[in-house]
Amino acid sequence: MGYCSSCLISCKGFLEPIDGRSQHSLKAFHNSNLSMGNFRHLTLSIATTFEFFLAITLLGLFSCAYPDRFRTRLWQDGGLNGWNSNPSLRVYYYANYREPPPIPMIWDESSTRCNLCIAIITVIVWVARFSIRGRGLDVFSLVIVNALYDLLLVAMWAYSAIVQSSGDFTDLERISFHPWYLERGCEKARWQSRRACEVVAASYGLSVLATWWFGIRFLATCMCGAYHLGLEQKEASICSFP
Repeated sequence: MGYCSSCLISCKGFLEPIDGRSQHSLKAFHNSNLSMGNFRHLTLSIATTFEFFLAITLLGLFSCAYPDRFRTRLWQDGGLNGWNSNPSLRVYYYANYREPPPIPMIWDESSTRCNLCIAIITVIVWVARFSIRGRGLDVFSLVIVNALYDLLLVAMWAYSAIVQSSGDFTDLERISFHPWYLERGCEKARWQSRRACEVVAASYGLSVLATWWFGIRFLATCMCGAYHLGLEQKEASICSFP
């Protein structure tokens, strides 16, 4: 009602008082605006809380796996069972002065480091979002900033999920299109690797959830911006007098 109130004040000395129908329209518009504002505030609080726990959980899982707490162990388990390449065979390449095949992305240290960095960025973005709330920024500035944050996080978590589900093609006799723990589950893992399998599988599941969450949030943010644009136009039309 800020724009409409200023409109009424500026027009007070030049126009006749508005009629009863206009007053009723302004009152109905004000009440609906308040109801929608309360709903948005509640929804934003729930979303902020959920995003906080999601970011902290992802950070905890990937911190637990860094730098190589689970990766090589799961690689070895898959190699012993014939589900993917065997890292122990790389010793024979070095012994015969031959160049070993490149380490698959799923088993490479860079993937673990990348996932941890994405989780850290997600926490930083949450802190940035929380900090700019109530800072006096106009609605459209908030919409643009949050939409850019969401778009960035969607791209990063989508990349993370793709890397975590990538295959191992270095051994043509043991081609694996996806990590064995995603295809076969953790029931077939050795008991020494059961916890590692569960943590890595949960990390992948939450990464997919994060991709969907920030994608939905991006769409909701764009819809919110369109809603406020229509709200301003409606407010201006109500405040315009014949």
